[in-house]
Amino acid sequence: MPRALLPRIASLLISLLAATALIFGLLDVLPGNVAQLMLGSEATPEAVAALAEQLGLQRPAALRYLDWLAGLARGEMGLSHAYGAPVAELIAERLVVTLPLALLAMALAALIALVAGGYAAARRGRPGDLLVMLLSQLGLATPSFWFAILLMLLFAVKLQWVAAGGFPGWRAAEGGGLGPALQALALPALALALTQAAILARITRSALLEVLGEDYVRSARAAGAREPRILLHHALRNALIPIVTVMGLQFANLLAGTIVVENIFQLPGLGRLLFQAVANRDLMVLRNGVLLLVALVLLLNFVVDLLYLALDPRLRREREHG
Repeated sequence: MPRALLPRIASLLISLLAATALIFGLLDVLPGNVAQLMLGSEATPEAVAALAEQLGLQRPAALRYLDWLAGLARGEMGLSHAYGAPVAELIAERLVVTLPLALLAMALAALIALVAGGYAAARRGRPGDLLVMLLSQLGLATPSFWFAILLMLLFAVKLQWVAAGGFPGWRAAEGGGLGPALQALALPALALALTQAAILARITRSALLEVLGEDYVRSARAAGAREPRILLHHALRNALIPIVTVMGLQFANLLAGTIVVENIFQLPGLGRLLFQAVANRDLMVLRNGVLLLVALVLLLNFVVDLLYLALDPRLRREREHG
């Protein structure tokens, strides 16, 4: 296993380095005066000069890039000119909202997809299968922000079961706690999960149908195994590889969706911070926040690759001897 991991670890590190170069190139090496762009056209020349000095814009871009990498290695991300606070602290405060939200949304999407996809595969060609396919098609055609608005109107405005937005925090002493916090994340997570679940349900159905046609499944049926046992114990494990692959790819879309959904529900997460950074032209927050999202996606793909090795012993042997 360690030998099989080395190429993936090297690929992860190279991808992260390439991401830093791309993000720095797109955001920092801009035509014109970056300090003027960040402060706006009404800023005084003194303010522009002070910000340019703070950002080190008089230095070559290569040196500023190396300084940024060195700062990241030390856990330093500079200061936000909009908040006047360290960027690392701002991002850390927002991650405690965005990461639980994204993980809860992915867990909900996986649960819905496995149940719906398994149900459809077990009833191929029947009305239940057609209903699942119809609902998944509707889910694919509906963006997350539309689900967010519908859920808010139904459960917060019409039924008044939950608050329409806001986040009470994870500390009970400050008026929040685990229960209220999860309640505040429930609707945003469901809004994010429904679109992902529609995609995953179709993948689950297709993967299960392919596996259910294998010889060993027919042998299990001939031996008298019942259909639920065949589905859960024989087919699902071998169908997990394409499902896990798509889940890894969809996580990037899910993180992108948090930018809109967090703003709709007024959640103080990383997505909302990035949205405000764009509005405020807060270059330091934008640069480091985008890099963090890219790093999360790359790390998840790395974890997905590890799951491949765990789920498929043939692939593990190929990588160890290949």
